[in-house]
Amino acid sequence: VTSAVFSAAAMVSTLYRLYVRRNRLWVDDGLAIFSMLALIVQVIAVFLPVTERQIGVTRYYIIAASFYTIVWSSRLSMLFTIIRIDPYPVRRMIMLAIAFIFFIVFLILLSQLIWLCENHPKWKNMKIPMCTLEKQIGIGQLVADTTIDLILLIAPLQLFLILRDKWLRNRLIVVFSTCAITTIVSLVHIVYIFLSAGPKVLISGMVEDCVSLFVCNIPIIITGCLQ
Repeated sequence: VTSAVFSAAAMVSTLYRLYVRRNRLWVDDGLAIFSMLALIVQVIAVFLPVTERQIGVTRYYIIAASFYTIVWSSRLSMLFTIIRIDPYPVRRMIMLAIAFIFFIVFLILLSQLIWLCENHPKWKNMKIPMCTLEKQIGIGQLVADTTIDLILLIAPLQLFLILRDKWLRNRLIVVFSTCAITTIVSLVHIVYIFLSAGPKVLISGMVEDCVSLFVCNIPIIITGCLQ
């Protein structure tokens, strides 16, 4: 139920984004589409019946991989939204380098999870296989999430400060500050990882990736509504 409700909201927000941006699609929109497709895969995996142990193992890995894919492609989408509206080439190049770092962090976190789960295979014999995530996963996510979300908060500030339209500047600051919502949700997910809370880790993870996708669409949604 959680997966269906939050996923539906995230997908609707993405479809509205694509409608607003239909005549001028860019990289940030492509990443939002990619994130939505990963979310669709995740929803299918969540409702996949576990009739055999290997199916359950594959199902878990699909859900875990799609979680990281959705969260990080959503963050990249927001970063590329900033790059798109920034008129200064030097700052755009710096943010492109940061985007590359985002991608590397995504690969590291996903590899960390796979390595942990493969080196502790007892979970594969469970009735519904679900890898028990150790504190090192929580620490990795905590450092990465807080650092990257802080970058997303700071990155557009210099751009906003040079805007002459005070109302527009304040609106954009509020809009891009919504990435803090993702940080709050991710902290809840991390707490459940530290507590080894079982199904709650999975549920909070699904909520986090849906919120991440929704948040990356907020700037476009607000712009579309105001227009």
